[in-house]
Amino acid sequence: MDATARPSVEPELFKKYVDFIYDHTGIRFEDNKNYFIASKVGRRCEALGLSSAQDYFNYITSGPQRHGELPHFVDAITIHETFFFRNEPQLNAFERDILTPLVNAKRLSGNKRIRIWSAACSTGDEVYTTILQVLKNNWTDINWEFVGTDIPQQSIRDAQAGVYSKYAIRNIPADMMSKYFTQVDEQTSKISDEIKKFATFKPANLKEPSEIRRLGKFDVVICRNVLIYFDDKSKEQVLWNIYDTMDDDSLLIVGHSENLYAYKHIFKADNKLASAFAYHKAPAGTEKLHV
Repeated sequence: MDATARPSVEPELFKKYVDFIYDHTGIRFEDNKNYFIASKVGRRCEALGLSSAQDYFNYITSGPQRHGELPHFVDAITIHETFFFRNEPQLNAFERDILTPLVNAKRLSGNKRIRIWSAACSTGDEVYTTILQVLKNNWTDINWEFVGTDIPQQSIRDAQAGVYSKYAIRNIPADMMSKYFTQVDEQTSKISDEIKKFATFKPANLKEPSEIRRLGKFDVVICRNVLIYFDDKSKEQVLWNIYDTMDDDSLLIVGHSENLYAYKHIFKADNKLASAFAYHKAPAGTEKLHV
């Protein structure tokens, strides 16, 4: 591929890439993402010594090597930048309106187990942020379990390693940094084992029912800024899969720009918790038609 020109893929081949990505991830890329796809394909071509986008498409769709390369391609197109304590107003609402009442209810019930799932955890920033919120409030009498899943296997490995750039941890309060992080070098710091012990990270595709069902049930599912990447059909499948991981009193948390009104047959908004963008499962008896 010509490294001096703005990368692009011929329209017919671009459509093949889009369909291939959709089949494997459920994410639908629009026509204006040609440059994005072409740049990712170009990097994989350089890594493999291939000369064109067509050669790479053949490489990932035929022959035994496709199984080894597919995770690298999926990683390239789905890894998104994230950081600790992102969207502080929503985090404050989450802590005040969801975590605090949940802890109090669990204490009263005598069942002090709380499971929280970060449904698209990326490199673990969101999961570890929530754990830091828990420790800040000294809720250590609760049996916490945090599960983070995502498609890119590199993201999962990074989350398990717990090493982060100065940019990713820039919003962490100084007292938390000194208590729970160790500086690796001038650019990176590592989170402590005291934090890591609460979390489990594993690869999973939100579109695949069997992969999600085996995660078990959760009190809270965090799925912020994820659904916007799916088309309507895939989004409904993902929401049904999430539905299956929740009890009637569980909560789904979505991003501040996401609205599930079109899926009110699956989830209903908790109007008391509007600031946290929280949803319950739709009332019992709602017709469930998996797509």
